[in-house]
Amino acid sequence: MVKNASSLCDLFLEVIEWIGPDNVVHVVTDNAANYVAAGRLINKKFENIHWSPCAAHCLNLILKDISSMPHISNLATRASKITVFVYNHTVFLSWLRQKEDWRVIVRPGATRFATVFLTLMSIFESKSELQQLVVDTHFTGHKLGRSANERAVSAIILDNKFWDDCFTVCQIVSPLIKLLRLVDADDKPSLGIVYEGMLRESPDVMRALLDLVTLHCKVNNLDSVEAMKEIHLYRDRKESFDRPEAVPAAKKLQPDEWWRLFGSSAPCLQKMAVRILSQASASSGCERNWSLFDQIHTARRNRLEHDRLSDIVYITYNLRLKSR
Repeated sequence: MVKNASSLCDLFLEVIEWIGPDNVVHVVTDNAANYVAAGRLINKKFENIHWSPCAAHCLNLILKDISSMPHISNLATRASKITVFVYNHTVFLSWLRQKEDWRVIVRPGATRFATVFLTLMSIFESKSELQQLVVDTHFTGHKLGRSANERAVSAIILDNKFWDDCFTVCQIVSPLIKLLRLVDADDKPSLGIVYEGMLRESPDVMRALLDLVTLHCKVNNLDSVEAMKEIHLYRDRKESFDRPEAVPAAKKLQPDEWWRLFGSSAPCLQKMAVRILSQASASSGCERNWSLFDQIHTARRNRLEHDRLSDIVYITYNLRLKSR
């Protein structure tokens, strides 16, 4: 299949028509140029359907850019030497595992750039145990501890600047990692979380969000003025928003569920809020679905009919969700 904007748009439109345009709010894809163009074509045909790039993919690309910076790359290389040292010598790994606070070090992945920083975080958490190891006679008295490579690793572990740099980098990227985990999860919608973080940073996003409310009202034959009036009820905590349970519930319920329970006095705003806040912000769940297809549709098991294969994938994926 040729993945240009036109062919991708035709593919998405086929699915949208099958589901029903009124039942589709949002399309999330990779943020490559052809998908961006396809998203614009979809929005041109259906004004009520909006496109956004996969938040997980965007965050992964940001982490990729950070990890490619010379200082960070050098730090990651040194951390990788520690990881290789720990897992290539079972005699030292078994010593570390006897420590009560020892945690498994995350190994960096080839395509998931977050793992570079997860490795740095897990190594930093194990700083005390690693330093205890390289000064212990179990290491210094062992023949492996006297080789050139192991002495180099020992120097890294005892280098305070290395640990200071690890701490600084972990502090910088930890909000991105936290957000990536939230948007990459399948168990709850995450679009509201992304918007919340953006609204804190830029008033332009708030203006764009109000424009989105107006557009949504227009294409769904709703009164935008009425919706704007209802925003005041929400902002000033009046009527159904004034119920004593509303504020405590906001800290525990998912945003879309909260609006279903407490937004009855603002029906236009409630409808929009539920539709928007129940959306996913990442397409990684679909990628995991395709990995299930690969696992089930193997070379030895390749005669499954398409409908049966889809049913098996659907059941397997939902069983995984249920077991969480």
